[in-house]
Amino acid sequence: MPEVPLQKADGALQPRDPAPVSLAIAGTDIAVKVVDVGIEENDAMEIPDSFYEAGWYRYGPTPGADAGNAVIAAHVDSLTEVMPFAQLKDVAIGTTVTVGLEDGRTLTYSVSDVRNVPKATLNGSEIFKRDGDHELKIITCGGEWLAEEGDYEDNVVLTALPL
Repeated sequence: MPEVPLQKADGALQPRDPAPVSLAIAGTDIAVKVVDVGIEENDAMEIPDSFYEAGWYRYGPTPGADAGNAVIAAHVDSLTEVMPFAQLKDVAIGTTVTVGLEDGRTLTYSVSDVRNVPKATLNGSEIFKRDGDHELKIITCGGEWLAEEGDYEDNVVLTALPL
């Protein structure tokens, strides 16, 4: 997962928007529970242990925020099976993404871009930005499996815009 750029808190308490609790992408088997995640010891975004959940980066914007990127990530596979997020790389531009919120509302987005980005060049400051137009970033691993590193060479990054 991408390294998360750290920013100092401004000390002001901001009211928290409702957190995401579900994610579904039309035309795929991606329909998962979403849980709050933070940062691992190596400064990478945490990913839920469950292969049937996605993690929302709780220190960044929420889905539906006025600005910045809401980031949700999940595993592409396990040691024994391919998970639904393996379909992320094949999602077509214009596909509808639905995010359920803890207050019962749902938000809809439209996919604007899907690309493989080499992990070595993934720009965490761009992925986790907190300003500018609001976008939803959905991330999983992709590309070739690098056995010597025990990891994939790329991240699949889907960008979706609010409808």
